[in-house]
Amino acid sequence: MTPPRWALAVLAGAALVLAACSSSPSTPKRTTTTTTMAAPTTAVTSATTSSTAPSTTSTTAATSSACSRITASAGAPQGAAGTGTGIITVTNTGTSTCTANGYPTVALLSGSGAPLTVTMVNGLSVSVSGPANAAPSPVSVAPSSTAQFAYQYSDVPVGSETSCPTSEEATVTMPGATAASSTFALAIGPCGNGTVRVSPVYAPS
Repeated sequence: MTPPRWALAVLAGAALVLAACSSSPSTPKRTTTTTTMAAPTTAVTSATTSSTAPSTTSTTAATSSACSRITASAGAPQGAAGTGTGIITVTNTGTSTCTANGYPTVALLSGSGAPLTVTMVNGLSVSVSGPANAAPSPVSVAPSSTAQFAYQYSDVPVGSETSCPTSEEATVTMPGATAASSTFALAIGPCGNGTVRVSPVYAPS
């Protein structure tokens, strides 16, 4: 049996009322927005500076100091046919061994102590002795010990020279040294603008 339409309408209205009573009011949704901010990045650059200390190289300092503490004396000059030769002996007056290798330098002085013009030439042109005419080689001179070298000069005027100044004293500077010896007696008259030839320093025989 089909229920009458008015009954169906009543049932539908009741259903709507029940639905309205049973449903609770809806809670509005809350939307949360999260904003992420990146912290600024600071780049730190570490600079490394490498500092290299300058290197100091000392050359022959000890040798020069030792060979600067000397005295010298000259033997009697020898002469033949206008050429004079002689031997100078050097004594180490210091407390350290002097190692000399090469040719010395001679300075000539007048009787008043004024320097004379000297032109130094390494090597002899006449034969004096084996060691004097040999090539330079290291010579160790202990304290209070001696070494020698030979010298040579011409007393014949050259060119416009009419005479050649004669020395009364001289000093010697050893090869590699920083100071000359004290003065010693040496009377020679080298011509040719005061040309004096010297041998290398050698050990006495």
